[in-house]
Amino acid sequence: MNTTMTLEQLPPKGVKREQAILALGKEEANGELLLQLVNTEKGKCKTAAQKALAQLEYAPAAPLWAKLVKGKWMGSNIMSDACSDCVSEQIAPVILKTLSQLLDEGDTKPLDIEQLNFCFHLMLGKASPKMLEVYRFLAENTQRIAQLKRAPVYYDDDCTSWWITDGLRIWDATPKEKEKIPAVVLTASLIRNPDERLQALADELNEHYGGSWLMPVFMKAIITQPKEQVYETYSSLLDTPQKAYLFHALGMLHYRCYPEGWTYERLGPDGMIALIFWGDYSYGTYDTRFMFERYVELDERWLFDLAKDPEGRKPTVTWQTYNRGGSLYGSYDEMFISLLPRKVENPELKRILREYFRIRSEKVKVEESITVYKDAAKRFGD
Repeated sequence: MNTTMTLEQLPPKGVKREQAILALGKEEANGELLLQLVNTEKGKCKTAAQKALAQLEYAPAAPLWAKLVKGKWMGSNIMSDACSDCVSEQIAPVILKTLSQLLDEGDTKPLDIEQLNFCFHLMLGKASPKMLEVYRFLAENTQRIAQLKRAPVYYDDDCTSWWITDGLRIWDATPKEKEKIPAVVLTASLIRNPDERLQALADELNEHYGGSWLMPVFMKAIITQPKEQVYETYSSLLDTPQKAYLFHALGMLHYRCYPEGWTYERLGPDGMIALIFWGDYSYGTYDTRFMFERYVELDERWLFDLAKDPEGRKPTVTWQTYNRGGSLYGSYDEMFISLLPRKVENPELKRILREYFRIRSEKVKVEESITVYKDAAKRFGD
């Protein structure tokens, strides 16, 4: 599709017009036209024009972003998937002020988790100087975040669960898990946009605070460095308490593999992807959800290491992209099987995986509906 066109060249109405307007966001030269469309279009086409414009570094649009972030849903339906500095610099001060107020309120009473999460959703992939300050504020306040309580959001809500997005949620939210939230947001940001400023920020926060900030540092390495170098640098941490943070980063990876003979649409070729499902929805009110993926490589030696000690007690891996419900929620084995291709070519690895999952399936009793071990038996059985 031509990404530079005049107003007259746009399809006259409907889905085709909406898609053509969205495509204009791929070309910086379309800034003036898109700002015009923001002011003249209505409904879905207006939203498309705003989303497309948010992708661009177009300074005259700055007042629009400053206005949207103060409106409903903080403009997260328009700006969450934008990485431009123009958007970022306008909305970061409002996000910082909102987070500061929420934490002040949260020190004494349950808070509105929806408002908190709109802030996190908007931070995704943005690396401007003012947004880096928002991350630094969160890093300074992780212990306050860890102690937060939330207000009920539905009838009979016992408020023990917590979530960042529709997909990233945990059912028994301890302070230890909530403390990881800012680092999870930065990890997702690096998947969306591995900007050098976000990479440097991950190093800075890990150096200063340690702990969960290892997660974005490890993800940065996975995205930007040769897989052999990543393994040689980080695999020694598997013998330390820091391994839990590696597992959480690995929990955002997924080996995409379609069954043989798959005839339906494919989202992409088979391979390892870093994957995020972002945004949230409220039935009948808003739906800001989208997904983003980035192909990465993982050294096969990780798989041998992760399959060690099938008899041992495995740590929970709470914040992972693909979390099946039920008793395996936060499961190490869930994280592990997501890293494995449907067909393992290495006969030694296949043998080790077969034995690992056989022992695990005997050791971990699960509901009939939980399929991790059945999937493993099919994949790695004789």
